[in-house]
Amino acid sequence: MRGKPRVAHVLHSMTVAGAETLAALMIRRMHDEFDFAVLLLDEIGPLGEEIRASGIPVEVLERRPGANLDLVPRAARVLRGWRADLVHTHQYTPWFYGALAAIWGLKRPRILFTEHGRHYPDFPRPKRIVFNQGLLSFTDGMAAVSGFVRECLAKNEGLPRRRIRVLYNGVDEARFAPANGDRAALRKSQNLAEDDFVVGIPARFAPVKDHATLLRAFARVRGELPRAKLAMAGDGPLRGEAEKLAGELGILPACRFLGVRRDIPELLRSWDVFVLSSLSEGTSVTLLEAMAAELPVVATRVGGNPEIVEENATGLLAERGDDAGLARALLGIAADPARARTFGKAGRARVLRAFTADRMVESYRTLYRSLLAGERT
Repeated sequence: MRGKPRVAHVLHSMTVAGAETLAALMIRRMHDEFDFAVLLLDEIGPLGEEIRASGIPVEVLERRPGANLDLVPRAARVLRGWRADLVHTHQYTPWFYGALAAIWGLKRPRILFTEHGRHYPDFPRPKRIVFNQGLLSFTDGMAAVSGFVRECLAKNEGLPRRRIRVLYNGVDEARFAPANGDRAALRKSQNLAEDDFVVGIPARFAPVKDHATLLRAFARVRGELPRAKLAMAGDGPLRGEAEKLAGELGILPACRFLGVRRDIPELLRSWDVFVLSSLSEGTSVTLLEAMAAELPVVATRVGGNPEIVEENATGLLAERGDDAGLARALLGIAADPARARTFGKAGRARVLRAFTADRMVESYRTLYRSLLAGERT
């Protein structure tokens, strides 16, 4: 007799990043109703190691660069071995391989595609649009993490807007709630003084996050506010370039390169303002976490950010690549602590209304049930 329905998540990897963190959260929150397994195209990552250690099957295919069509039969064997009832693919490339693998057999599992973000620049690719129509015929449900992402899927991938539901990301509001911890000790652990004005960002050092514009903006902030410090948690391929640029700008002594951290809630509670300089975003998990921690936020006016940040109510927005505008917004937060506190409280209230983990998980739980019942969105 079959037990719980079996759901296989398909992702690039399980590094500590937005889509991966949310997939791990869904696995933890929905194991009462579904049995899970995880298929990774590229590498396992620390979250994958944790999930495997908890007893959940995790398979890594170690994809080579470029088109890897031999991955399809390998992935199909894994999915058949797991007897997956539903294959939940996260982002475009995992959808491509996961959907082809899922239909490689007589008994096809249900297929769900969630798009978490878009590359920048994003533009239509005619050949891919044609191919997507084939994938679409086998895909039972599609979700986008913001209205912006849904529009991109429709415009640049040729997918029908009416079939794509918007399911916003959510965060654990209790984990990121403001706390009366030892702020001085938290700052000391980052080599920060109590009276520093601390700008913080937890983000991978990757092109889409545009740390270069942030560093140039921070150089302007330092020119006006010598006690300002910039704390950057995360790692990635462009970290070395960021450190070099900080040196060239003369701000390296005021920068804190913290590396990968697993204490993000504590870091957020020790900073004065959260900043996000991205070129593109879907629904930024770190942005939601900062708002849940009652931090005022400054973000670029890209992707799903304007759907989250209520400008002049929960934070401020600047244009993509505009280091002067980003600096003005940060200095505006520094100049008015009372307004900053008001932004922070309003930000947390907004998360509680619309962006909680419970809300997101229940949305996916409902979608899983409908797809497994044979419905098609």
